[in-house]
Amino acid sequence: MGKYGIAMTTFENEQQAKPVIDEILRCKLAACVQEIRIKSHYAWKGELCHEDEVLVLLKTRKELYPELEKKLLEIHPYETPEILFVDAEKGSAAYLAWIDEQTRPE
Repeated sequence: MGKYGIAMTTFENEQQAKPVIDEILRCKLAACVQEIRIKSHYAWKGELCHEDEVLVLLKTRKELYPELEKKLLEIHPYETPEILFVDAEKGSAAYLAWIDEQTRPE
């Protein structure tokens, strides 16, 4: 298992995502955040949903994930937000060092 990973969550649109992204970056819980427009298909409260959403990828250190998840649950506008963490076993040494510099100290 690596020391780094990518947390993922979704939002209705970029405007809804921006204040959450800004807070995560201000708190130094992620070094970089990317937004990707997606189409989500799922069942919610007995209804089939087909929605345009924004997938947000948060690059961080694994040790920060519990605090990142807690912050997302506090400020995310969804009732039950998607919050997943994918372990990054390998990566460019320079990029991983940059993540260390941009996030909270160990």
